[in-house]
Amino acid sequence: MRLLPLPLQFLLFIFLQLALSAGLVFYLGNLAQSNVETFAEASRGFVDTQKSIEQIRADYASVAAKVERTVAGFQPGGRHDVTELRSELNQIATTVRGSVSLAPLRDNHPGAVNRLADAIESQADALVEASQNVPSADRAEVARIQARLADQRARIMSAGFGELIEAANQELETTMRAIRGANAAVTGNYQLVLIAFVGLQALLLMVVLWLTNRQIRQLADITERIVAGKQASAGSQQKRRDQLGRIARAVQQFRSSLVSLSNSREQLQAMLKKHDKEALSRRRAEGSLALTASVFDEVQEAVLVTDIHGYVTRSNPAAEKLLAMTTQQLSERPLLEILLHQPGKVIAPIWKHVLEKGEWRSEIEFTRDDDDKPLIALVSIRLVGEPREGRGHVIVVINDHTEIRAREREILALARLDRVTDRLNRGYFVQQVDMLIRTEPDQPFALVSIGLDGFTAFNEALGRRFGDRILRVMGDRLAEITEPRSQLARIDGDEFAFLVFADDSATLEERVDVAMEAAHNHVTKRVELAGYRLDIRASVSSAHYPAEGKTAEELLRITDNGLSQAKSEGGNRIVGHAEGHTQAAERRFELTQALGKALGNREMRVHYQPQVSLASGALLGFEALMRWRYRGDWISPAEFIPLAEEHNLIGEFTEWALNNACRRIADWQRQAGQEFSISINMPPQLLLLDRIGERLVEIARKANLPTSSVVLEITESDFGSDPTLLAEQLHSLAMQGFSIAIDDFGTGHSSLAYLNNLPISKLKVDKQFVDEIVRSEDARKLLGSILAMAEKLEFEVVIEGVETPQQLVELRKFGSRLQIQGFVFSRPFDEDYWDGEFMHGKAPHYPVPEVQPSRKTE
Repeated sequence: MRLLPLPLQFLLFIFLQLALSAGLVFYLGNLAQSNVETFAEASRGFVDTQKSIEQIRADYASVAAKVERTVAGFQPGGRHDVTELRSELNQIATTVRGSVSLAPLRDNHPGAVNRLADAIESQADALVEASQNVPSADRAEVARIQARLADQRARIMSAGFGELIEAANQELETTMRAIRGANAAVTGNYQLVLIAFVGLQALLLMVVLWLTNRQIRQLADITERIVAGKQASAGSQQKRRDQLGRIARAVQQFRSSLVSLSNSREQLQAMLKKHDKEALSRRRAEGSLALTASVFDEVQEAVLVTDIHGYVTRSNPAAEKLLAMTTQQLSERPLLEILLHQPGKVIAPIWKHVLEKGEWRSEIEFTRDDDDKPLIALVSIRLVGEPREGRGHVIVVINDHTEIRAREREILALARLDRVTDRLNRGYFVQQVDMLIRTEPDQPFALVSIGLDGFTAFNEALGRRFGDRILRVMGDRLAEITEPRSQLARIDGDEFAFLVFADDSATLEERVDVAMEAAHNHVTKRVELAGYRLDIRASVSSAHYPAEGKTAEELLRITDNGLSQAKSEGGNRIVGHAEGHTQAAERRFELTQALGKALGNREMRVHYQPQVSLASGALLGFEALMRWRYRGDWISPAEFIPLAEEHNLIGEFTEWALNNACRRIADWQRQAGQEFSISINMPPQLLLLDRIGERLVEIARKANLPTSSVVLEITESDFGSDPTLLAEQLHSLAMQGFSIAIDDFGTGHSSLAYLNNLPISKLKVDKQFVDEIVRSEDARKLLGSILAMAEKLEFEVVIEGVETPQQLVELRKFGSRLQIQGFVFSRPFDEDYWDGEFMHGKAPHYPVPEVQPSRKTE
């Protein structure tokens, strides 16, 4: 049986494939179109309902504003015409009952519609009744009428319209369930059609494969005969005029060519293989040498190569520039003698260590011979090869750390000292006291605070500069009676503090009494300055560790209470540790007991403080701040956060706050149509938990918020003296998309090392670096140094605690890349306040000063 030629067979197969595909596409298109129309109709209904609700809510808000202004004007004995307002409210109630767009809600949720309309009509009647009662009411009754009407308006806006919106959402959910049922049926039809289509495709493919295989088998038979030399038996096939005949003739010709070339094939292959191998090896070697030479010459670090005896055989340009010596000069002496300026007997043990262990690494200080410039460098030495066989060499890499260490020392010195008195500042004093408690927990000591009474009067009468001179005198006097271990510090505007140590509690009591008396006597001596003879009054208070406090802040809080007590009693007094301690201990116990139930009692709140671009005034994000309202009073975070950390509640609180903040930020992003970041402080107790990364990712995922919008803030004090404890966890979180920020930068273990080794992308500069920038050039220089470092390391910078427009102007002079967080733009507010800000679909915008940058952050 003769078959159609192969091209016609394939054309027929393609035609059948196209016909089946077209039929399938036509059928599926009709099903999809029907589904789309059903969904579109449901969506239009929901959108119309939502628009109608929003319009009615806006109309009611407008009328409610009028009502509020009218009610605010109620005065005893006055008469007010509220007929027009009553009509407007009744018109809105009629709209609620009769709006065409709300017909589905009236049919399926009549209770929500009628309750809202009844509430609005009830408000109209209450307004009329109130206007009739006001003429005969006294002022207290008018106030109660106003409060009652305000409460009625609030319930309608929240409960009434909220219930109507909830009913609309339920109606949409009912419609979507019906659509999903229809989709399931359509999906079943899709599956049946696709199964039939796949079956027909498989059948057609089997037919084509059978036909193709039959002809290929004939071709294989012909080829085998020709290859075997049976041209006679294949002669009839070679005479065929179709494609098989052409292939048979071509195979015969190819066989003849192979026979003629068979003698030289193996020799040629061997020659080519050898040539290719040699060429490949040569190209690899040349490429490797070129790359090595390029890297060696262009790398910024100083790189030198020495023999196994330490003499330089090669150096790159960076090494010659750093050491101010040529390769020839470097080769005259062992390299370590040049760097360490030590004789061979000192260098020999180090070089022996290199040859035996294979490496050596250390940071060294040395003086450059050319200009006597002192340098600090990290020297890394690695042995390559086997020195025992005389074939090894040594690679030395030198990293210049001179500028880094100088900048680090400058920042640390400025951050530790108070600029007025040259004594320790509060931040460093707190850090040192807490470090003492961690390293020597059994060492009893007392913290003594001295506050100058009425010092504000000196500043007001003689000027702040003269007041600073008095403070310097007070610091010098206290330094005369304290030892270096006492950590004398200026902890506030007119307050100083120092530590008193003893081996036991009894001895400590005596030493504290003596120290407090001595401090009071020295400070209250008459001061003679610039022709003035000034009598100084001061109060002194103390707190003992560990009896009264277990952290520096707790001890300072106790002494602050003592100073306040002394000043309330007339000042110029010494208040011992025992006074007021009982109340503080009882309050601490009460708060500790209540704190564990705060979440269950819904006492915790999340407040949000905006972070604003200094360049444009645009809102970039928020910091989530935890607040606690206990028994009607707001408890300071400085009081309850340490308690939560001490009792291992801070992790639970932080997860709760992050969960709420992520959901709220996602809502505001959708309303404003732009992305905001949310920052939250992460305690180390939470970061060190197993699988914390997965838990944080799940919180963001449930809120439909990308992890890139979440900034995890770590305070410098959280690192302690060893930042590697948190490094692995922070790297893992950064790989999952979270941004990592250092909070309160400059108040703790400021180290350029961990800034370089940890995945940090943002610095939050502490408020203490901003407080004095308007008045102090030193403060501006210190802040400039921090900003310069951040710019070189490509960190984003948020300035915290900006409170005045003058501070904002000074910050603007540093450039516009900063972000600002502080009272100058907004206090922290709860979510209800920000819901109102985003209700109209736009983010708030804040005014920023138009000042050209005049300072370089170098």
